[in-house]
Order: sequence, then C-alpha cells, then structure tokens
Amino acid sequence: MVRPLTTLAGLFLVAVAGAQTPALEPVLQAELAFARQASQAGIRAAFLAWLAEDARVFTPRMTTVQAAYGTAPGDPGHLAWYPEAMGLAASGDLAWSFGPWTYAAKPGAPALVHGHFLSLWERQRTGGWKVVADIGVSHAAPAEPIEPFAAPTGTALRPTVAVVDSLGAVRTLRQVETALAMAWAERGGLGLVPWLARDARLLRPGSVPARGEVAIRVLLAKEPAGSRWEPAQVQVAPSGDLAWTCGEAPASVPGGAASFLRIWTLEAGAWKVLFDVRLPHPA
Repeated sequence: MVRPLTTLAGLFLVAVAGAQTPALEPVLQAELAFARQASQAGIRAAFLAWLAEDARVFTPRMTTVQAAYGTAPGDPGHLAWYPEAMGLAASGDLAWSFGPWTYAAKPGAPALVHGHFLSLWERQRTGGWKVVADIGVSHAAPAEPIEPFAAPTGTALRPTVAVVDSLGAVRTLRQVETALAMAWAERGGLGLVPWLARDARLLRPGSVPARGEVAIRVLLAKEPAGSRWEPAQVQVAPSGDLAWTCGEAPASVPGGAASFLRIWTLEAGAWKVLFDVRLPHPA
C-alpha cells in the first residue's frame, strides 16, 4: 500500500480454479489484525510485524521493509484500511487483498489522504500469513461508501490440486512479461489491453481504481510508448493459477522511471493481468 510514509458497492471475489473460498478466512483475519495493530501500536510496529523480511514495498520506489519502516520512531500518523476484495490460489498458500485506506494526523481526526492498497500474502511454514508485496495509490475520497469484504461461510471440500512445474511456470510468465513489455514499448499503456483479465483493475496515482475495459483504456491511453522493464521478481503459486511480478522501468525511457506490480491469474489456460499498478517516481 502506499499506506503513506508521507485503508464499491457489493462484494468482489475471484474464485480461482479449485480454490476453497472459506479458506480465505485466515487471510482476512490476518489483514484485519494487521490493520488493528497499525491503529493501536502505530504504522512502523505493524508493518515490521506483518511484512515478511524479504517483502517488496513501494514508496513509490521499490524498496525493502527495513528501508521503509525500520527507522524509529516512524510515521506518527494514523493509518486505517480494510479489504473490499480478496483472492486465493487453489493451492491455498498465495493470496491477495485489495481495498481502501485513509491517513489522518491522529485517531479520530479527519482523513488527510485517501487511497487504495494491494497486498500479496503468503502462507508461512508455521501456518500463519505474512505480506510479501505491498503497494498502493492515493486518490480523492470515494464518492460512495465501500463495503468491506466478507469471506464466504460454510464448509467446502478442497478438490485435489495439481502442483505445476514451478520453474517452468516462472519461465513461462517471464516470457509473457517480455511480450507485454514489447507491446507496451510499441503502443504505450494500450499494449496491456489484450492481457487484461475479465475482472481486471488498474491502479494509478490520483485516480480511483479503474475496472472494466473502457475505464481502464482511458487511463492506459495516457501512458506513452517506449517504456521497457524487466521483472525484478516473479512468484507463481504451486497450483499455477495465481502469480505476481514487480519491477521498475528506468528513467531513460519515455514516461520516466516508475515502479510496477502486477497480479496475474490463469484464464482458459493463459496468463491474464488481474491487477496492474504503476507508480511514477518523482523527478
């Protein structure tokens, strides 16, 4: 989240192939506990507790947890957030959460900044969950209240989930990223359109998250051709149906330096972009 260093009506749930939707409850509870600790103990303490040691964070430059939050006493402001949408890999060990955040000078004070965050969660060997990537944007206050996500209730049997060739899956997704980078270099942001998932979201600073091809095209049309990047990290769930990539475009390309994070989902056997976040770096 650019849960600042300086949290839609209806529910949105991506049910990936074979996923047991009630299994999202532990991730939801982890997200809520994370937000509760930030409210009670402060931003720094919460982020150091809930982010993995090697997590990617964006400020907007891609950096480490210690570089972003390790210096005491940390940001004294009050940060609040909650998820409005979540998704889970069929293997049950990689998940994402997405929702609104607000930043105020202190608890109970008026919000100074509004925005949306996007986080990747990974199940740890201990069985708990930690954030492995955290990014977000700021924008104007939402026009309508945003409903919080509620994990489905009841029980469901998890079908047998095939474990894919992880190295092969990562290699394939890197090839897809290369093809996308070439299309973006030729057509600008509109080069992303063929890769959009059915429920794709686009996050850009200053704009509420765009959903639907028409709204997404409006934002993408503003991004010039010529930008190139190489993913700094690629992670694919063992079930091969959910993945994320991140990296940075250099300052030498049109549009200037920027960080990006994408969540990929498998649709009809092809990788599609479920979330695309791009954060330009200050000049």
